[in-house]
Amino acid sequence: MYYLIGIFIFYMVFVITGSRKQRMKIKIKRTITYKNVNVIPKTNDILKTNREEENETLKELTLESKNFVVRNLKIKSKNVDEEMTYLAVVPKSYTPEKSYPVLYLLHGLRDSANDWIEKAKLLDSFELLLEKKKIGKMIVILPNSGFCGESWYSDFKKVKNKNYESYFIGELMLDVKNRFNIDNAGIAGFSMGGYGAFKLGLKNLELFKVIGSFAGAVSLVRLTINKRITRIVKFIYLPNFLFRDEDKERFINIFGSWGKGIIQEDPYTLIKQLDTAKQQGKHFYLSVGSEDEEPYYMIHQWVDMVGRIKRFNLPFEAYIYKGETHTWDYIAKDIGRFLKYSWKYLK
Repeated sequence: MYYLIGIFIFYMVFVITGSRKQRMKIKIKRTITYKNVNVIPKTNDILKTNREEENETLKELTLESKNFVVRNLKIKSKNVDEEMTYLAVVPKSYTPEKSYPVLYLLHGLRDSANDWIEKAKLLDSFELLLEKKKIGKMIVILPNSGFCGESWYSDFKKVKNKNYESYFIGELMLDVKNRFNIDNAGIAGFSMGGYGAFKLGLKNLELFKVIGSFAGAVSLVRLTINKRITRIVKFIYLPNFLFRDEDKERFINIFGSWGKGIIQEDPYTLIKQLDTAKQQGKHFYLSVGSEDEEPYYMIHQWVDMVGRIKRFNLPFEAYIYKGETHTWDYIAKDIGRFLKYSWKYLK
């Protein structure tokens, strides 16, 4: 009986809310007029956005780096029943007598830590910006999320020994601190990683100065249901049979079936619930591709979060990349811009 009532409620909500696409077109047009929101023209040149002159010769992309070494590190976790790994991008000139800013970059769904190097061209952008003295040397931590790249950086509600949020805050960050002399920290991520960065950052504001999202799933309600029912979602129960899609079924296993539990893990909701005073001095970065719509509506989530951050007068920069979709190529075009933004506040 309850299941039938739930189905009826969903049907009525979707009928009443009307055309999602038309409303979103209007909201995007309004959002790009905001101060600190920038539209980046379409380009096929991955490193063009990191260069001062358009006619500069594009350097050959390579996994080698003259200033950095990539270390593959392991942690035997007490919070999850698997060995966890991460990559540490460390300056070759590193010395424990000097402290370095640290930046955590979280990969997306079914991706891996190495994608930041191979696909996002992290080292190439890093070296180019160092050469131009746009940034200084940082330590960059690239965690593997666990659970075959599908952990959502979260403590699972319906599966035991899968406490990835607890691992990240209680074990990974401690391991990094024990290995390296670090000070100011930033966190960002792509897609699922953008969700993880915003959730972990907002829940632990004292740990991070910069919080960033590249096409992140920063609004769970928008991702799974419809933003228009945010106010009533906490009263809704979502049975597994409504979510036959594998990703959405896994979503229920991670976040549970009760709407109240879901919104407690929702960055869009968290940023409203937290003490605004505590968020001052934190700096938020959000980018997205203009064509990043179905099936997960990342541009819609970007619009939601930009609007909410602006409403609470929090420091931010936002970018929308024309013609780009949900790919690592778009990240490769944006990563240099984010490195400069991070260095500005972490140095």
